Amino acid sequence: MEGKEQADDQARPSSKRTPLYAQIESYVRDQIRSGKWKPGKRLPSENQLCKQFDVSRITIRGAMDKLVEEGVVFRIQGRGSFVSEEPGAGERAKYALGKGTSDERELQTVAVILPRLWGMLTNSLLAGVERALEPSPYRMMLLTTGDSQEIEEVKLQEALRAGARGLIVYPAEGRTYSEEMLRLTLDRYPIVVIDRYVRGVPTHCVCSDHIAGAYEATEHLLRLGHRRIGFVTTPYEGTTSLEERLEGFRQALNDYGVVLDRNLVLERAEQDAIAAFLAGSSNVTALFAVNESIGQMALHAAEAAGMRVPDDLSVVFFDDYDHADAARIPPTCVAQQGETIGYEAAGRLLSLFADPHQERTMVRIPTRLIVRSSTTAPKSGGKSEAGLEPDHSF
Repeated sequence: MEGKEQADDQARPSSKRTPLYAQIESYVRDQIRSGKWKPGKRLPSENQLCKQFDVSRITIRGAMDKLVEEGVVFRIQGRGSFVSEEPGAGERAKYALGKGTSDERELQTVAVILPRLWGMLTNSLLAGVERALEPSPYRMMLLTTGDSQEIEEVKLQEALRAGARGLIVYPAEGRTYSEEMLRLTLDRYPIVVIDRYVRGVPTHCVCSDHIAGAYEATEHLLRLGHRRIGFVTTPYEGTTSLEERLEGFRQALNDYGVVLDRNLVLERAEQDAIAAFLAGSSNVTALFAVNESIGQMALHAAEAAGMRVPDDLSVVFFDDYDHADAARIPPTCVAQQGETIGYEAAGRLLSLFADPHQERTMVRIPTRLIVRSSTTAPKSGGKSEAGLEPDHSF
């Protein structure tokens, strides 16, 4: 017990300005210099050090990496870290990037946590992450949550147990708070969230400009002459990307002198519900769907309600998809730059490894409206207004 107290005393900050990883590094050096940890001795595991110092694994890794680099300790895969025979001139980190290369950086992982593996956006996100990581000693570990907040917490823990050096997280829908992510960010563990952010958790974020994308799509419908436009979404409160798309929709309506009718905001993303909504709102001439899957439902629901797209109902939605041009009704949609988002997120994570004390940043990537065959001017009750300019006096 006395030894534990002594270790704890040495583990406590001598100065509030001394980073935790530097304190841990100093502690290990002191144990070796004093002879308590002799050459060849196995060091306590990362989990043991985490508990002893009450810090995350990333902090322990930050201290150990420098000691390995200097040859004070060395690692053996599957066995742990050991005191070098000649501290200061010992064996460097293992697992070189290739035989015969002078670059002996250890390959390590970053975890990418996504709601699901589906669609063009996800594929392009992963391609961007991989492209950014390729020149570095980091590789991607992929985990999925099924868009469940509970599973997301489990996957965060799994990533940490697997030794991930950082996280790129696409948060689950409705995520308003994450105790685990907050704890990690307070401990300066590198996290970058994509698509949406979690309020109250000061993470770095890379996402599409959802407001501008939704504004442009809504403006397209307004300039065609539509005034009764439905907005179809899953429950959006707490999901910042969906909240921002609704805000862009509202701003465009407002700028064109149209008051947002809350009765035209449908929060049930089910085909039957959309069909019933259309049947009960005969004066609706266009729909804006917040994502591609809901957009596809809207197209089918219109057909079920006896409406033709785009003659009776124009439809626009977020997210392009593979071979959309070859669809029976090629859709007008808001395309996100998934590869750019993934590349920027991974680049931001790499910069956090070098400097974990950076101020939080929010990077917004522009979207692009692709106009196809699912939108046209309404048959009646409106007219094309290609020359109309928004009224910003509202």
